[in-house]
Amino acid sequence: MKKYLIIAGLILSAISFGGCGSAKQTNTVETLVTKEGMLTIKNGDVYLLSTADGIVNITSNKVNLDDYLKKEIKVEGMFSGDTLYVDKLE
Repeated sequence: MKKYLIIAGLILSAISFGGCGSAKQTNTVETLVTKEGMLTIKNGDVYLLSTADGIVNITSNKVNLDDYLKKEIKVEGMFSGDTLYVDKLE
């Protein structure tokens, strides 16, 4: 009888603890980034922004960047991979 109680206890423990830790939590925080520099080159839909920290790939679905080639600009957006997607331009 003790043997069955121990086995039943183990089965219940396995069932109750089986779901612990299996849910993968992603705490992705999307932060706005501001960059300043000269918009230098266009390559397809991606532009190169020359900043004090280096070259940044930027693109935008909201702002027409063609009008700002060879000009100093300040952009705000979020990174996806190594490309900054611009939402706001000054």
